[in-house]
Amino acid sequence: MGSFKEFVTGKRIVIVGPAATLKGSGYGSLIDSHDIVVRLNHAWPLPKEFAEDIGTRIDVIYHNLNPLNQRILPKHVAQMKKDGVKWIVSSHPANRLKYRRRHRRFRRANKGRLRFRAIPAWLKRRLKRKVGFPNSGVVAIADLLRFPIESLYVTGFSFYTTGYLKYPNYKRITKRMALRNHNQSRHKTYLAQLLKRESRLRVDPFIEAILNEHMARRQSRKKRKR
Repeated sequence: MGSFKEFVTGKRIVIVGPAATLKGSGYGSLIDSHDIVVRLNHAWPLPKEFAEDIGTRIDVIYHNLNPLNQRILPKHVAQMKKDGVKWIVSSHPANRLKYRRRHRRFRRANKGRLRFRAIPAWLKRRLKRKVGFPNSGVVAIADLLRFPIESLYVTGFSFYTTGYLKYPNYKRITKRMALRNHNQSRHKTYLAQLLKRESRLRVDPFIEAILNEHMARRQSRKKRKR
């Protein structure tokens, strides 16, 4: 297998978030029809009972590699490979000691079985200027659009307006905790503006509705201030 750029070039890619909005959606076949299926953080292993809604494939994981949430052991890596995972992408660059430690910990468990890379530090800095501390979903979108992919479809994001589907490794998180870590208003604005200028990017109807509502409110506030 070559570089990550070679892996994604010319491909139709889908990013599947963990939001409960996918429950009952029937999107599974649509998700699996893409050339590459990307998932986030603790999505592995997939909950088989939701296969009709979230699909069955997992080719790439953009992962924060936080051992407090999910400690990845050699046996986990071996099973990931059996389940079709090809790449792990760290959503944190190697520019801080705590992230380098996470990378080293994963490499020890990985033993070269899965391909591994980290996002570049300049991308994280750019995103922080746009959205504050970026979540893994926005990191994945921004990173993948740097490459000559054919298209990118995003589904399963709710901006913490809903909970998560019942994934084995996703812990429950309160909306208050989530919003403390990630500014969802800035995330919505960034994604809405990106959709306008990036023809390769599309989102599911739930995300589109949230973004449209957010931008309408934003425009309304601007008018009132004039």
